[in-house]
Amino acid sequence: MERATDPIVIRKPKNIEELEEFVNLQQSVWQFRDLDIIPRRMFVVAQAVGGQAIGAWDQDTLAGYALAIPGIRNGRPYLHSHMLAVRPEYRNRGIGMQLKFAQREDALARGIDLIEWTFDPLQIKNAYLNIEKLGAIVRRYTPDFYGASTSPLHGALPTDRLHAEWWLHSQRVEALAVGHGLPDCAIKETVSVTFVSSSANDTLLPSQDSGLELLMQVRQQLVSAFARDLAVLRFEVLPNKDGCYLLGLWDESRVDGRI
Repeated sequence: MERATDPIVIRKPKNIEELEEFVNLQQSVWQFRDLDIIPRRMFVVAQAVGGQAIGAWDQDTLAGYALAIPGIRNGRPYLHSHMLAVRPEYRNRGIGMQLKFAQREDALARGIDLIEWTFDPLQIKNAYLNIEKLGAIVRRYTPDFYGASTSPLHGALPTDRLHAEWWLHSQRVEALAVGHGLPDCAIKETVSVTFVSSSANDTLLPSQDSGLELLMQVRQQLVSAFARDLAVLRFEVLPNKDGCYLLGLWDESRVDGRI
């Protein structure tokens, strides 16, 4: 698997030394303490047992990478995409989306039709990418999923996470894969996300007291909506740069058809 998007080349790492660059970029982006760092051998194992380690290279520079591990739920195999990182100077160039669709291509070639990952409900850029650009849906919310984080990006807030489900054969994902927009869907409810303050990553600054209050509000609304069998189907960025989750019904019984 190799795909060139001049000058970026999306491909799997060729050797252990290139995997070392994945670890270095991880540390550069998240600035974890040793407790939370995923070591090189885990990237090696992920590749060996059916996961994914896919990089975006600008000649000899690793611009970004995606890491996924295999999982199984209710007898169904899937991939859990645990990390997606892009070097700051390469952001806003579509590299993250290229890496995700490379993951899709690799998964489909192996007969896997579902990739999942988690994301911070307050990160508006991530929400927009995951839902509007990739076509993922969301039906689950886990409070404090990772526990306390050593990354300064996460600050003092609980590591609440939404679970993105990327159904690779769904109509919405296939439409986006060929450059079309998301199909129309009926929206029944909305949940707004308001910035307390913006940072370079378009995320809430977690050190502010009002950040926890906002997180609790978003948590309560989304958990309540999911308990009523609603799913996040769209995401809207408002003129003031706030965000809005749009929820409706998702028919899982037809997921192997063309939803």
